[in-house]
Amino acid sequence: MAALLSRLMRSGFVSMGIRAATLFFRFALSFYVVSYLGLEAAGVYGLAIGAIGIVPALLGWGLNYFVSRDVVGMTPDGAAPLVRDRLTVTLVSLALGTAVAIPVIIAQTGGVSTVYMLILALLWLETLALDVYMPLVGLQMALQANILVLVRSALWIPVAVGLGMVSPTFRNLETVFASWIVSHFMAIALLFVFLRHWPVRAALSKRLDRAGMWLRIRNGWYIYLSDLGLVGLSYADRFILNAMLGLAATGIYSFYWSITNALYTLLSTAVVQLALPRMVLVLRQRGMEEWLAALRREVLKVLAFAAVLSVVIFLATEAIIRFAPPGRFPVARPLLILMLIAAVLRACGDLLSVGLTSAGKDRVYAITNVGGVLLTVLLSSLSLWLFGLIGAGISAVGTALALCVVRILYLRTLPKRNPPAKAGRRDETGAAAQ
Repeated sequence: MAALLSRLMRSGFVSMGIRAATLFFRFALSFYVVSYLGLEAAGVYGLAIGAIGIVPALLGWGLNYFVSRDVVGMTPDGAAPLVRDRLTVTLVSLALGTAVAIPVIIAQTGGVSTVYMLILALLWLETLALDVYMPLVGLQMALQANILVLVRSALWIPVAVGLGMVSPTFRNLETVFASWIVSHFMAIALLFVFLRHWPVRAALSKRLDRAGMWLRIRNGWYIYLSDLGLVGLSYADRFILNAMLGLAATGIYSFYWSITNALYTLLSTAVVQLALPRMVLVLRQRGMEEWLAALRREVLKVLAFAAVLSVVIFLATEAIIRFAPPGRFPVARPLLILMLIAAVLRACGDLLSVGLTSAGKDRVYAITNVGGVLLTVLLSSLSLWLFGLIGAGISAVGTALALCVVRILYLRTLPKRNPPAKAGRRDETGAAAQ
């Protein structure tokens, strides 16, 4: 019984259940913002989500890519100093970024409003939270990582929504963002509980590995560009849409994006995020042939989950909109369907990227991501100009499909078997050089 429970806890189902609860609350928040705060407020909220998605990559310097892979197989003694060094780089970057951002905001708006200050605080907290989340997943602590996501991203939502529904005083974005900030401090307290056996004090007493961090930044410039490409794939289109169609259209898009992002996040949590340590270990221990077979199994797993979840999410959305008072929610079924398809393709593309990452194909990984964001900008601008709002869905499907095709074609060029290893030559995963 204990062995079965342990196996269940290590599987993707428990993490998926926790993330599903998180997404349920986020799902409810999207309907609340659109219904009670209006489409323009939904547009501002959507742009804030975009900024919160982009800034960790913009100020992350590509380090999470290396740190999350380096900690695979490490003990807490080895991982703690590495995570500490990474967080130090982030704090310095955030301080410098804020010093630049505030004068720009003042110059453009004449001041820094409460909403801007709250968003800036969230940018700090979400960036630091991601820097902790990625190493936890690499250390096969995905369960604890997703519990922290639940606390900081969802448990505050019933409070904010409840306050807004009870009193018009709290029916605003300020209450939403402030509640979100409070939840981060709860998550930080819980993190210390999870890491109570880690040698945190010993890690803090060690000298910062400035040379190691700088070497990763200098040699990983292409990963940095790749990270910017990844977030650009997810968030660039809403800023283009806002510039071309305005805040109300951005609010409609953000509403449906939040719904379909639930599907994407569930697939990522259940399969994609857990695949990296597995794929790295398979390549190290069993070789290329078994690695390719494992990658195929992971892709089939994504498609199996997607077949069920996409139908459930579509029917749930239809039911809510159908039984809501007329005019409460924007109705755009073709956009919803296209964005659900795009979410599935994005998850498959991410899994193919995991394959590239685990095989040490860093530059190919980076090139496809940077190319993807350039394609996103081009297709979004063209599709929105030609087709209006539905163009956002067309662009999302086209970009995700193109990236899947390119990654599959490259993976098909990899040798099916490992050639004899040459002494002294090993790739970035620790496997014999190809």
